Amino acid sequence: MRTRNPFIPAAIVAALTIGSLAACSSTGNTNYVSSHTPASSSSAGSESGSSDAPKSEQLPSDFPKDAVPLVDGTIVVARGDKDNGWSITVQPSGKNGFADAQSALKAKGYTEQPGATDSAAVYTNDMYTVAVKTPGVSVTYAVTANQ
Repeated sequence: MRTRNPFIPAAIVAALTIGSLAACSSTGNTNYVSSHTPASSSSAGSESGSSDAPKSEQLPSDFPKDAVPLVDGTIVVARGDKDNGWSITVQPSGKNGFADAQSALKAKGYTEQPGATDSAAVYTNDMYTVAVKTPGVSVTYAVTANQ
């Protein structure tokens, strides 16, 4: 019987995450959504409300919303699928977005992997691996389903 080592070195996961995000593009992936996608602004004229507030993007339909908690805020990038993983960037509504993301993942039962820093960490559970980082104010999640 083959057992899976639950402790994936954070450096390997980070390298794979960076490589997979660099390979993502709007061509060939129907789940790609960004603030520059024309479809996201096509309905803005028919909605009432302030145009000053940024509109939150929709998560891909197969994103595991119940299993992977996201910080409260505006989703500025949402793309991916179950086969290739998801990349979600949130502009948090509070000042402690990265710390809030870490707390939410821990509260949901995720285990922090060795190698975490003040701006990047990897969390795992039986179903998902979540790399979370902050390049400043926003919080970016790279989520992959464990096979």
